[in-house]
Amino acid sequence: MRIIPDPYFCKELEGGLDWRKVGSWQADERFAEAAEIMRPFFPAGEGEPAVHVDYDKGIAEEGYELEVKPGGVYVKASSASGVLYAFSSLRIHSGADLGKNRMRAVRIKDKPKVHYRGLLLDVARYFASVDEVKKIIDLMLLLKLNVLHLHLTDDQGWRVEIKKYPLLTQVGAKREKTNIGCWQSTADDGTPHEGFYTQDDVRDIVAYAAARGITIVPEIDMPAHFTSAFAAYPWLACREVEGIKPAWFMGGKYPESIGWEDWNRSACMGKESTFEFIFGVLDEICELFPGPFIHIGGDEAPKEEWKKCPLCQKRKKELGLKTEKQLQGYFTNRVYEYVKGKGKQLIGWNEVLGGKNLDKDVVVQYWTALPDRKVKKHIKKGGRVILSKHEAFYFDMPYAQYPLKNTYSFTPKQLRIGKKYEKNILGYEGCLWAEWTPTLDKREFQLFPRAEALAEIAWNTRGVNEEKFLKAKDDFAQILRALGVTYACDEIAQISDRKKRKEITSAWYQKDTNVEYNMQRSEASLPTQSE
Repeated sequence: MRIIPDPYFCKELEGGLDWRKVGSWQADERFAEAAEIMRPFFPAGEGEPAVHVDYDKGIAEEGYELEVKPGGVYVKASSASGVLYAFSSLRIHSGADLGKNRMRAVRIKDKPKVHYRGLLLDVARYFASVDEVKKIIDLMLLLKLNVLHLHLTDDQGWRVEIKKYPLLTQVGAKREKTNIGCWQSTADDGTPHEGFYTQDDVRDIVAYAAARGITIVPEIDMPAHFTSAFAAYPWLACREVEGIKPAWFMGGKYPESIGWEDWNRSACMGKESTFEFIFGVLDEICELFPGPFIHIGGDEAPKEEWKKCPLCQKRKKELGLKTEKQLQGYFTNRVYEYVKGKGKQLIGWNEVLGGKNLDKDVVVQYWTALPDRKVKKHIKKGGRVILSKHEAFYFDMPYAQYPLKNTYSFTPKQLRIGKKYEKNILGYEGCLWAEWTPTLDKREFQLFPRAEALAEIAWNTRGVNEEKFLKAKDDFAQILRALGVTYACDEIAQISDRKKRKEITSAWYQKDTNVEYNMQRSEASLPTQSE
C-alpha cells in the first residue's frame, strides 16, 4: 500500500471493506466538524458497518490511528487535525476519488516529523480568487500540509483591504499591464490586472482553512517591495516621486533599460509616520488572521536612499547604529515588539539578519541559494528557522534547473548546523512565486509533484524511501487527474539529461518561462484543467 506522505507504521490485514455496506458515521462531538468535512469524499451506503471517530488523549498532536476492518472504519486522534489526516490517508488508500468502493483492511499509526509544513502562494504578482485559494487548501489537506503562507503585497499589487488606508486597494491593487516572456524581457501584455480580498473574503478563507487544520500566515512585505504602497501613499518614501504606480514589470530589466532608478525603494526609516502606517496596517492584519504568525518579508531591501535621507541618518545617529543594515535591524525589532504585544510571532526572510542586531525570537525563513552563515549563528543562539532553500523549495523555478529530486532528497544535514540544533528548525515551506504563473493551471503545474515531495520530507518520520515515494507519486497522479489538477509529467519533473536541462533552463530565463508548460501541452503528455 502506498500513501503520500508515507505513514510511520502501516500493516495490511486480512480481508477488506466495501463502502457500499457502510451505513453510518459515529463521531466524538469534538470531531464532528472534521468528520463532516471528510464524509463527502466517501461513498454513502447502507448496512451495519460504521465509521467510528473517537478521542484518545494518548495520541500525539496531529497524529492518528486508523484501522479498516470488514466490520467498519475506526479512527482515533487527540485533535481535529489528526482526524482530518486519518481520512486523508483513507482517501488515498481507498481510491475513493477514483470511484472505487472496496479497500483492503489495514492498520495505520501515524504522526508528523515537523509541525510547520507550509506552502507559499504569491497572490501579489497575480491575484488568485477565493475559490482558487480554497482549491489549493483542499489539496494541501490531502497531503497533510498545515500552513498556507499568503504573500499579499508586493511592488506589483496590494491584495488585502485595509480600512484605515483605503487607497492601498483603490490604487495599489491595480496595475496597468503585466510583464510577459521572461526575466530578460521588457515586453508586456497590454492588459490591466487587478484584484484584492475584502476583509470578508479574508475571514472566509481563514475559516475555510482552519476547519481543514490549516493556518494562514499573511505576509505584508516591508520595508521594501513597497511600490504598490508608495503609489497609494507617496509620503511613505524618503522622498516623494511623482507618478509612482504599482509595478507592471517583474524584474529590473525594464527600469534599467530606460535608466529609471526610482522603481526599487524602501520605506523611510526616519519618519515616525512610516511606523504609524505600518502599525495601523498590522492592527487590521492581526485581527483578520488569528494564527500565531505574521510575516513581514524584509528581503531585498535597498538602502541607498537611507544613506542620503537626512531623517534616516538622524534616526541612525540617535540610535547609535553604524550601518544601514543595522537600521533595518532596528526596524524589524520594532515591528517584532509591536506584533509581540498582540500575541503574534514575527517571521522575516533571512536578509533580516544582515545587521547582526536582530532579536533572536524573530523567526527566520531561509530561502537564499547561497549559504548564509548568519542563519547558522541564529539557529545556534536558539533562534527558530523555517527552511525554504531555493534549490529545493522554490517551486516557481523550472524543473530543468531544480528537478523533483532536489525536493524529496533535501535534509537539514545539508545545512551543516549539527544534529543538536535541528530542534530549532520549525519545518519546511515550498514557495510558489507568481511572476510567471498567471493561472491556476500553471500554478498547479509548478506545484505538482513538488508539493508531494514537500509533504513527504515534512511528515515522514523515517526519512524518504526514494523508490517507494516515486511509486506512490505515480499512484497519486491518478488522483490528481481525477480531481482535474494539472501536474508535470516525469519527462519534465524528473529530467536527467544534463544537456537538455541546460537548454531548457537557458530558454526559461532568456526566452519564455512557459517553455516546460508548453512542452507538456504540445506533447499531450497529460490532460490540463482547461481541456
